[in-house]
Amino acid sequence: MTNTPCQFTFRGMDASEAARTEVQGWFPRLGPLIEGLTGAHVSIEAVEQTRKQPQYRVRMELAMPNRTVTVLHDDPSNASHDDVHVAIRNAFRAARLALNASAQVAAQAERVAVGDDLLGS
Repeated sequence: MTNTPCQFTFRGMDASEAARTEVQGWFPRLGPLIEGLTGAHVSIEAVEQTRKQPQYRVRMELAMPNRTVTVLHDDPSNASHDDVHVAIRNAFRAARLALNASAQVAAQAERVAVGDDLLGS
């Protein structure tokens, strides 16, 4: 991931080098799931709540060859949190699930295409 550009957007908060470093540290943990990654955009937002501390939520778009995997704020496995580092962890856990699902769909589509070729379609 070190050669792949990662764009950051911070909303409702100052840009944080610690958050950028945390995000960059999570990409290698995704391993072969991000093979071929051509770019990433990570949005970290501080949302005002009724509490004294804001809740942080993270949205990610991972550009892969022939597809983009998006992790939205409202994904059940991507819960907001009052600690930005925990919110980042939640987003990467949701990304792992989304990447696994996307890889399975791509593999199924490839099997269907190969099957069609064998049938002469």
